[in-house]
This record gives sequence, structure tokens and C-alpha cells, in this order.
Amino acid sequence: MPHQSQGTCQAIEDAAALGIFFSNKYKFTQDVTAGLKLYQAIRKPRASRVQAASARAMENLNERIGFTSLTPHDATLAAAEGKLTVNEMNTYDMHGHIAALVETLYKDQM
Repeated sequence: MPHQSQGTCQAIEDAAALGIFFSNKYKFTQDVTAGLKLYQAIRKPRASRVQAASARAMENLNERIGFTSLTPHDATLAAAEGKLTVNEMNTYDMHGHIAALVETLYKDQM
């Protein structure tokens, strides 16, 4: 089940990602299948990671997404353990993430 409003947050990120993919910058409007394939490659891992952290947070408050009482050192340790940290949530650069993947996958076509 969604927890901590992450369903809404991920839906907003989904909408933003679709807007970027189908903008004039990438022109996937001429190849919707390729645009949606890229969308899934970008969004599924991030949304799944947030969903898993949200589910863990229902069982353990220390798993709470964006837990702000962690010291920088503890946040670094949490990230090393694969936990979703406030820094990871708040510093996500969707434009950069998309640009890097597009460059990797479509460098000969862009």
C-alpha cells in the first residue's frame, strides 16, 4: 500500500517524465513505443525502489522515506545499506537521469 504520500509523488514524477520524453527535446512523439520503453526503463526502477521503501516504512519507522533525523554519517550508512534516504529523494535530477539514459541508448539517433 502507498505510504507517506509516495503514490502521489511518484504519479507526479511519472507525469513529468512523460512530458520530458515526449517534448520537442527528444521527439519520441514520432516513436511512441520507443518513448514508452524509455519511460519504463527510467521510472520502473525508481518507483519500485520508493514503493519498497514505503512498504518497509509501514513496519519500521526507521525506514521512513525522508527520515530527517539521521545525521549525515548515519544517512551515508543507510544509503550504503540500500535504504532510500532523504538526500536521494530530494536531489533526484530527472532531466539528468533521462538525458544520460537517452545518450546511452540512442546516441546514434539523437
